[in-house]
Amino acid sequence: MNEKNVFIVCLICFVLFTLSGCCTRATVYGNGNRADAVRDHIGELSERQTEAAIASEQLNGTLEGAREKSENLSGELTRSREQSEKLEQSITDGKGDIDSLAAILQRIRERGCRNNSETASDHH
Repeated sequence: MNEKNVFIVCLICFVLFTLSGCCTRATVYGNGNRADAVRDHIGELSERQTEAAIASEQLNGTLEGAREKSENLSGELTRSREQSEKLEQSITDGKGDIDSLAAILQRIRERGCRNNSETASDHH
């Protein structure tokens, strides 16, 4: 009887071992499908990462171009400000010159009036 019990226990263990092996193989097989899906997702992520890297490089190029244009505009603004200051100084100097010319013209007119008066009195 003892041998029968050992035999039954061994038979039950064998059946359980066999059943667990089948289930494990099915699970591994299912995991193979999941592994393929994971590989596909990794492939998609790799493509997207490549696209993101390309877009990043293009954006860096665009930003660099914008920075250079900004520097150029800043330089042009500085030169324009300098030209504006020179023009303002020229206008200020020109006003002084106009005042000087007006004073000279006034003296010439005064002399002309005196000379005309002298010649007019000489002829009469």
